[in-house]
Amino acid sequence: MPRRLALPLVALLALSAAGCMAARAKPGEEPVLYGLEIQGTHALDADDIAEKLATQPSDRWAWQEARRLDADALAVDRKRVEAYYRERGFYDAKVVDVQVRPDGPGRAKVVMRVEEGEPILVRSVEVSGLDAAPEAKARVGALPIRPGERFTERDYDGARGALLHALRNTGWADGAVTQRAQILPAEHAAEVRYEVTPGTRYRFGPVFVAGTAAVPRDRVREQAGIEIHPGDWFEEDRLAKAQARVFDLGVFGAVRVTRGAPDPQRAVVPIVVAVREVPFRTLRAGPGVGVQANTRWDVNGTVGWSHRNFMGDLRKLQLELRAGYAWLVARPRKEGPIALATAEFSQPGAISRRIDATARLEIERGLEQAYDFWSERLRVGFPFRLARRLTLVPSWNLEVYQLQNAVSTFDPTQPAKQGPELQNCQGSVCLLSYLEQRVGWDGRNDPLNPRRGVWVMVAVQEGFNVGGYGYRYLRFLPEARGFVPLGQKLVLAARARVGALVPVNQAGEPPIVARFTAGGPQSMRGYYTGRLAPMVLRDGDWVPVGGNGLADGSLELRLDLTRSWGAALFVDGGNVSRPSGVPTAYRDVLDPTQVQWAGGLGLRYRTPFGPVRFDVGVQLPTNLAAGVPFHQRFPTVPSVENAGAPIYDKAGNLVGTVPATHREPWIAFHLSIGEAF
Repeated sequence: MPRRLALPLVALLALSAAGCMAARAKPGEEPVLYGLEIQGTHALDADDIAEKLATQPSDRWAWQEARRLDADALAVDRKRVEAYYRERGFYDAKVVDVQVRPDGPGRAKVVMRVEEGEPILVRSVEVSGLDAAPEAKARVGALPIRPGERFTERDYDGARGALLHALRNTGWADGAVTQRAQILPAEHAAEVRYEVTPGTRYRFGPVFVAGTAAVPRDRVREQAGIEIHPGDWFEEDRLAKAQARVFDLGVFGAVRVTRGAPDPQRAVVPIVVAVREVPFRTLRAGPGVGVQANTRWDVNGTVGWSHRNFMGDLRKLQLELRAGYAWLVARPRKEGPIALATAEFSQPGAISRRIDATARLEIERGLEQAYDFWSERLRVGFPFRLARRLTLVPSWNLEVYQLQNAVSTFDPTQPAKQGPELQNCQGSVCLLSYLEQRVGWDGRNDPLNPRRGVWVMVAVQEGFNVGGYGYRYLRFLPEARGFVPLGQKLVLAARARVGALVPVNQAGEPPIVARFTAGGPQSMRGYYTGRLAPMVLRDGDWVPVGGNGLADGSLELRLDLTRSWGAALFVDGGNVSRPSGVPTAYRDVLDPTQVQWAGGLGLRYRTPFGPVRFDVGVQLPTNLAAGVPFHQRFPTVPSVENAGAPIYDKAGNLVGTVPATHREPWIAFHLSIGEAF
């Protein structure tokens, strides 16, 4: 059995064995519950109802909780089911039967049978008093409760909330809404009425700050003032935005922004910002393990120190050192020490209250498949705090790489510096100096487990020479992600990105440190990390060297299996064009006929720091002709850069030439933390 298949199969067998060792009750004990079924549901989802009950079946795995049947809880659950229906407009719904059925020795299954009855429909909706607040009336829009639809408590209360929201975000801070619903069971109808009392229209008053010690109150007031402007009409939603702005200062453990008692005579509402400071200095240390499936393993230790008020004025200094050892287990196999030392300094409000300043210095020792390296990287940025979800970060970047083991000559008569991986570098030193602008919008409901919303990021770089070193280029990398819920347990997720590296008056291929590659758990999952890329054959190993253009995307269907477990079905596509000094070479990646595809399945286990994810990606075959060997049905890598080059043995004898095509394994396994996107 191939080694790359052994570990996943062993894990699968272990999980299967654990599932067979599920708990069961001993004689004389209440049975262990292993099933809950609700029959007779048509308008509502049985699984949604079951999640609200105290009676829950046991988990299937041996190490998880075994739940016994509780007769008292089951009796209460019967009423819960009827209340669940009533909240959703089914006033005649009843649980007509509850059975406890044997499900093996010491095990049981609960079956409930429901009669839903006819729903209550909304006959009329009347709103009075809103004409006295025309600004709120213009903002409220359509109410969630409408004539002809099923009456639900959620929509009934939601309409009141929508009216209050419109009032309190157009100045009517003390606006009130009373609601009344007359249910007519015999007619299966409901008549709904809302009475609006706007009251006085208020403006924002002065901002008061409480709880500060070392942090100047004016700085807190200034930060809150980005969202709250005294004299403007009162908007309740701005309180939460101001709270987030103050919390983003990074020196408070708790922040609460609330309204004070309104002043009817002056028609203003004072605002109170209450904060709790935390220690400014933090020291942390701990071990870490990194796994990139069958491509890379590493172990490391991290120590870090931060000061959140360095030299006063909320300047922040962070120092961190991470060091360890890495094994690149995919060919070409290599191992060695790795390290990353960083120092980052930030000054909030350095230019204006919306523009900060940051400087970050990194020194790294690392291993990549194509080379080993030492690097020094400097980044000076000026983040714009335009809005809570909108970011703009212009920066200047200087990166210096000292490459090692980067080239093994294909012809003993050619010097190493002419190898394809070191073009446009000075010997083994590659330097990049560039300006970068990053603009992003994050409209997701949750960055760790998104279910709805849109995320967009555009990064643009302009490379230039520094003292005769460097590379002149333009680099574009836009990316978009979208999430649409298809019910309470199903989410459709999609992403797409396109990258272009455009040389500007440069001869030869771009430096390898500037090129694009694809493949891996966050990219095209039919390939391992960085393996969907142009390659060279070096000392018998295929090494990815990247290219000028990138196009990849994913379509994923995510399903919640339980509260902790989830599954995914995905299709990924991707392509990377070959490296070139031609400015338009990146366009080759836009040819849809060159895109490679993969499909796959995945499992997720949710944790507080994001889901632990295991994905299996399978490349889709491109040659279905009869008689073709199985391994030749799958696509080749985008290009073999040194195809036709002579291959010599250690004695210098010619033994062949580099083949024009190469295929990576047609199946890839990925274990990582966090969703793919």
